[in-house]
Amino acid sequence: MSFPIIDISGIDDPAHQVSIANEVTEACKKWGFLLLRGHPIPTGEIDTMFDLGKSFFHLPESEKAPYPITSSSIGYVGSFQDRGKDDKMSMWFGGVPGTLEAEKPTLPPFWRERTQQVENFKHKCHDLVVKLLECFALSLNLPDRKFFSSAHREDAGNGNALRMLMYPGRTTPEDMSGRGSRMAPHTDSGSVTLLFQRAAGLEVMSPAGQWDCILVNLGDALSFWSGGLLKATLHRVTFDGVPFDHERQTMAYFGAASPETVLQPIVGGTVEEYVSNGLVLTPGVTVGELSKMIMRDIYGAAFQEKDTKPQTAAPTATAAVM
Repeated sequence: MSFPIIDISGIDDPAHQVSIANEVTEACKKWGFLLLRGHPIPTGEIDTMFDLGKSFFHLPESEKAPYPITSSSIGYVGSFQDRGKDDKMSMWFGGVPGTLEAEKPTLPPFWRERTQQVENFKHKCHDLVVKLLECFALSLNLPDRKFFSSAHREDAGNGNALRMLMYPGRTTPEDMSGRGSRMAPHTDSGSVTLLFQRAAGLEVMSPAGQWDCILVNLGDALSFWSGGLLKATLHRVTFDGVPFDHERQTMAYFGAASPETVLQPIVGGTVEEYVSNGLVLTPGVTVGELSKMIMRDIYGAAFQEKDTKPQTAAPTATAAVM
């Protein structure tokens, strides 16, 4: 079975937009995953972010562990610290533009003079996510091609998150009794995930029940929102794919709708019951509610609440075809 590899270099050209939109959408209906060629994010900037991530993850644990992930999705999570007790390290950069600078004390010192580099990279990722969301609306013949993308404001809620990951290579195997793997089978919770990787290892379950490697995938929020027309697919990382003595580094950008967005499946889709990583989604759930449920379920006590003053709830905006 041929895995979808799509060249989007003409995505801004009106002469090619419809054909690219149809290719991208058909791949996401069948797989929920695709490889992109010709994307607009410069290779040099991707390499720079990988180099910074590698330098950070190779620091002593004592320079990372005191800065755990917060409710803004900013901070570090060490190996075996998440719900699945998997052997991977994560550094999260959530928040709207300017949040990293404003919340420097929550960042490990390594990142405090590099916040603008991270913000710039996140911005380019967000722009690409918006282009893909417009593809879906165009191909699904929705009345507004910005139907999905207009709900994905870069400056709303906790913004969108960049997550750097390192699967450490070890000289001897860890005792995995009561622990997980590299990354348990799961679907992402948001709309569109951009995965940058320097080595193979991610396994994706195909429509035929087989596994393969990939770069871009859809999350449960967009799948539910589309009435199941677009697919969120299980994926995982195992010790078979990344043995204990192999190091693997990736970066994932999670594009999510604004937290006040109400998820009502669009007309034409069919969703009787939708389960996201063990949590049942019902029409009317907001993106913010879904995100909090999933992050607390995954990280538990590691998902630290910030000490903040009460805020007035944002007005609800239903994003659905009526």
